[in-house]
Amino acid sequence: MRRRLPPMNALLAFEAAARLGNFTRAAEELGVAQPAVTRHVAKLEDWIGAPLFLRRGNAISLTPEGQTLSELATSVLDRVELGVRDVRRAGSRDFVVGASFGVAHLWLMPRIGAMRQVADAPVNFLTSDDYRSFDEGGVDFSIRFGNGDFRGMEADLLFPERCRIVAAPGFAKAHPGFDPAAPFETLPQRFLLDHGDPSGSGWMTWERWYRALGRSLPRSANLPVVRSYPTMLDMITAGDGVGIGYLGLEDALVDSGAIVRIGPELGREGYGYYLVYRPSLREKASFERLRTFLLRDAPVS
Repeated sequence: MRRRLPPMNALLAFEAAARLGNFTRAAEELGVAQPAVTRHVAKLEDWIGAPLFLRRGNAISLTPEGQTLSELATSVLDRVELGVRDVRRAGSRDFVVGASFGVAHLWLMPRIGAMRQVADAPVNFLTSDDYRSFDEGGVDFSIRFGNGDFRGMEADLLFPERCRIVAAPGFAKAHPGFDPAAPFETLPQRFLLDHGDPSGSGWMTWERWYRALGRSLPRSANLPVVRSYPTMLDMITAGDGVGIGYLGLEDALVDSGAIVRIGPELGREGYGYYLVYRPSLREKASFERLRTFLLRDAPVS
């Protein structure tokens, strides 16, 4: 049977616009005129049967359907790019970096231009919330959450686990009984958004948050799980609930005033985000420059 796939040019245009957050920048990346990107996105929206972007003047943001399709498209295209690279036996100058969707969008993308300049080589991403994907031969190094034990791989701490509850600025005012030291007891469960632990690496969930405070969630707790960290932050920004934030990831949203950090700060010894790579990669001068840059630029404190 013939595959039911969306128009590929439209999907490529949408993925670029979603990843870059801008139609003009997407057009520049694709080497086409900006109206062509707009037409492709409109064609894809017709094919999907739902809007993928919210448009407010020149500003765009993803709808829930757009967020889901963006993560899927980026993941699939990253894998195709990586596979083609291996088939073509591409030169050894370029790098493929493995990262979760949250780390790629919130921490790596603002640094991608500087990374390419420092390495003097192309730098591409393989995005996945399943860290097993990063053990494939085509990934040069990755950024992973964990306790520092990555089974024979070298690991440098980029930034340690430092967690606080994050909420929209008006959330506490809208919920005057909310106590950040006891969120489960003072909020309806639907407002406690949980990222879960998709990679099984020990991410701070609400259950672990309470355990770190020497307490425990009731067995009856049934909290909504939002697997995409950027989507969870979008929901929090919209005032749909509160979640556990990681200092170092959502800093730009805090700096802009879109969300605020409240309540106590928690962190477990040894846990954090690590730069993970094979020991032999240190022999590559371009990687050593890139490693030095990332360690210097990371918000370790």
